[in-house]
Amino acid sequence: MAAWVRDRAAQPPDEAAIEESVASHELPFRLPAGDLGEIREALSECMWNDVGILRDATGLQRALATLGQLDDQLSRTGVADGQRVFNLTWQDWINLKSLIAVSRVIATAALGREDSRGAHFREDFPETGSLPGSSYSVARLAGQRVELSHRPVAFTRVAPGETLLDPAVEP
Repeated sequence: MAAWVRDRAAQPPDEAAIEESVASHELPFRLPAGDLGEIREALSECMWNDVGILRDATGLQRALATLGQLDDQLSRTGVADGQRVFNLTWQDWINLKSLIAVSRVIATAALGREDSRGAHFREDFPETGSLPGSSYSVARLAGQRVELSHRPVAFTRVAPGETLLDPAVEP
């Protein structure tokens, strides 16, 4: 991280990106106040029912549609108090925006994985994939779309089927 910051220290700040971020975070002050609790509850229900421990493609696709609707609903929902200092409703709005974004990543990654691992169980793909063929899911935001790719796991300490334990030592 320090090297990344050092390499970019000489770069001037992106004023357009800063202005865009400020405008998007101040959006709820320009909208009619609404019920954030309703959106929060709908998000919780969506993630529990469709992206929970037991998942399948139908539920994950339904979740992604619901998350899009919740994001649209939140983008039309404002906060009543115009104050920026200690405004818990505004902080709740910002947190909900982030929770919806992270939920989209989780659902997209779950949809992209066609095997079951540990607590991440796909009812439509119940088999565990090949351990040597294990991969990481990599999610990137491209505009409003989550792009998913996979990178192979580099087993740098112990490869599947190997052990670090001395077989001559009994437990």
